[in-house]
Amino acid sequence: MDAGYFMIFCLAVWALLEFIFSVFFKIYMLLRLLLFFVSISVLIAKTVEANELESKCNASTTEQRCDFSKVEKQLEEQESRFWFKKTFDQQREQVFMRLRTEFDQDPWSACRLRLGTQPIFSVDKQMRAQTPMDIFASSSEMFDAEFISLSGNVDLQRADQHLMANQADYNQASGVLDLYGDITYSDGGMALNSTSALVNMQEDSSLLRNVSFIIPSSPIRGSADVVYRDSPTFSRYKEVTYTACEPGNQDWMLHASKMKVNDETGRVAVKHGWLEFKSVPVLYFPYGSFPIDDRRLTGLLTPTIGLSGRSGVDIGLPFYWNIAPNYDVTLAPRYMTERGFMFGADFRYLWHRTTGKINFEIMPEDKQTETLRWGGSFLKRTQFTDHLSMNINANYVSDSAYFSDLDGSLGLNNRNRYLESNGSIAYNLPWLSMSARIDNYQNIDPGASDQNVPYRRLPQLKLDMFKSFDGLPLDMKLDSEYVYFQRHFPDGRPQGQRFNIKPEISFPFVSQAGFVEPKVAMQHTQYWLDSETTSGAVSLSKTLPIISVDSGLFFERDFESLTHTIEPRLFYLYVPYTDQSDLPNFDTSLYDFTASQLFRDNEFNGVDKTQNANQLTTALTTRLVQDGRDRLKLTVGEIFYFADRKVNLIGNQPRTELFSNLITEFSSEITDELKFISSMQWSFKENEVNRGNADLRYRGLNNNAIFNIGYRFQQRQLEFGRFAQNQVVASAMVPIYDGWSAIGLYRYSILDKKNLEYFIGVEKDSCCWRFRVIYRQFLLSTDSGGFAGAEPQNSIFFQLELKGFTSLGEKVDEFLLDNISGYRKPTY
Repeated sequence: MDAGYFMIFCLAVWALLEFIFSVFFKIYMLLRLLLFFVSISVLIAKTVEANELESKCNASTTEQRCDFSKVEKQLEEQESRFWFKKTFDQQREQVFMRLRTEFDQDPWSACRLRLGTQPIFSVDKQMRAQTPMDIFASSSEMFDAEFISLSGNVDLQRADQHLMANQADYNQASGVLDLYGDITYSDGGMALNSTSALVNMQEDSSLLRNVSFIIPSSPIRGSADVVYRDSPTFSRYKEVTYTACEPGNQDWMLHASKMKVNDETGRVAVKHGWLEFKSVPVLYFPYGSFPIDDRRLTGLLTPTIGLSGRSGVDIGLPFYWNIAPNYDVTLAPRYMTERGFMFGADFRYLWHRTTGKINFEIMPEDKQTETLRWGGSFLKRTQFTDHLSMNINANYVSDSAYFSDLDGSLGLNNRNRYLESNGSIAYNLPWLSMSARIDNYQNIDPGASDQNVPYRRLPQLKLDMFKSFDGLPLDMKLDSEYVYFQRHFPDGRPQGQRFNIKPEISFPFVSQAGFVEPKVAMQHTQYWLDSETTSGAVSLSKTLPIISVDSGLFFERDFESLTHTIEPRLFYLYVPYTDQSDLPNFDTSLYDFTASQLFRDNEFNGVDKTQNANQLTTALTTRLVQDGRDRLKLTVGEIFYFADRKVNLIGNQPRTELFSNLITEFSSEITDELKFISSMQWSFKENEVNRGNADLRYRGLNNNAIFNIGYRFQQRQLEFGRFAQNQVVASAMVPIYDGWSAIGLYRYSILDKKNLEYFIGVEKDSCCWRFRVIYRQFLLSTDSGGFAGAEPQNSIFFQLELKGFTSLGEKVDEFLLDNISGYRKPTY
């Protein structure tokens, strides 16, 4: 039997058993589901009334009065819909509102705090032991010096503990305390209300009836018909209901006929439980178990569900196995309707000074490629001492299309073209760094050529030192490296050894008015090439002095609330010319030419090439600063060349331009919510703009609205590894109503006249649940940077998170962070 069909068969058997146990419950659920659609019209009709209520609450004199009015209004509407009668009636909700005020901070304020300190709730047992108890009551009686009776506004206080009741009877002989009436208890970690309580002080046990409770640290609230507290660490509940929604909101509820809470094991067990969402039962389970704290527990994790054009419906059912306190494993069976069954395992371990992770997944046969596909990784970090550490990061997949086919469509286009594996050992001191490293690369872009895969380093040895002298304008630095470079397969390119050393000395003179920093360095690079891979000399070298002077001035003037600054900067660089055309290029490329490149001592980002230079960089930055924010910032910079530049990545074709591109960067924080960023490069050689971008970004501080629009333009410049580009991109997150927001992105290529990517979705975020659904279509670029012949890829993903309980579907936070500027992960 095909493994995928076997998995479906197992799921069907489980569903059948669940149906047998809950047939009557299912019938009830279906009836309520039919009536759910009827309620939609009622909800729409109530929207105007809800807005009127909100405006009245905003004008209310006290926040508590507004909260109560909201609760009452919501409950009146809920009770009018008899087919969706809420679990908690108006009286119970008012109890929760009263319990909410028992805390110094609102337990649900965290979901409304976008920035700032989150509320903290804790219990100080030491303070309780040192604080005497204060007892207040309207009247008291004592019988036979053993029985004490208190009545009328009974109030007991000790440290953070507070107990109120209508009547209290205490038997000193048996140690039993009986409480009656409207009982309210609160401390730093919880608050509860009950109609009666029986507390055995000697056995430290209790029995409570008709209980309402709030646990602020989660925060959660709930009720139970009966609570048996058998010991300080074990309690039992009958007919219990709980939710993470704040008082007045009953969007989701978890019900159970019986529940056991074991604080020693950190586990909760429930029987005959069901989950209710928007008053509609959506899930029944005859038995369930889940953790109540951060301790790891064996059990099923939340399933994942997705839909994409490449793999079809994608279902995952992960299982977590807590093998021991210091290691565990997650088993992840997965089925894709268009590809087949896949199995994965993720093993983690923790030893003394060592952490590690082993991941492996395999698909016995891909229905589309009819091949075995698999991938694995091994991560390890060991901190031998405070200064000595070791890291291993080994990765491998069966083919270059592995991630694009099987890793889901949310992460595509956000991954490097090469999968890196490396291992290193390092010794670090404040003034010294030594390391040994090996690395390897694998092509994971099906549109890229294997010829461009970087060299292996087997090994790379580095020794770097830095020393500054207190009281003296003197810094000394040494960079040194030895590497053996190897190709993955014979392709005619050279391989061999490289040694590079670069001592450097600088004299920084710094003051509040400006700085001057002369610097002198000497770079020597030596090669020993394998004779089998080169027809020329096997021993090559270059030695070059590098001389530079960096300087700048700071001028500023205050204008009421603004400070205007002018910051001119000059940077002179001299490097003599040495023919480097016969030297191999193992890992060197050109830096992207930006404002920061104006002040580098080498335009190449590796040591295989060292530019010849006789040039002066001039730059000017001016700002208008208000309260630490750059309300306006303008930077203009350019390099003046006094000699032809003859060193290139390939050959010695001289570049004779007298000027570099003129770089202009302009930005403005127009308001605290609106920001503009732009840059442009003017080419004197082409007499045109060859690169530019502009972005307007808005992020609302109060409404969480986000809007971004940008433009990207660049000419084809292969020496920088850049392809021609002419694109517009817009993204937004727009609040609609009551926590609902629309999210989307659109990316269009004017050059290709194609939609490169777009996604659109909706998000609902409240204090107790979060829902997202996203539809995405995109094109995969080829190795040449174009999109000719590319077929659109489609995918749909959703996520439903019941805060304080579970999450279903794909987690899309990282995807939104990468694609919508200004988006932040929800902190609650």
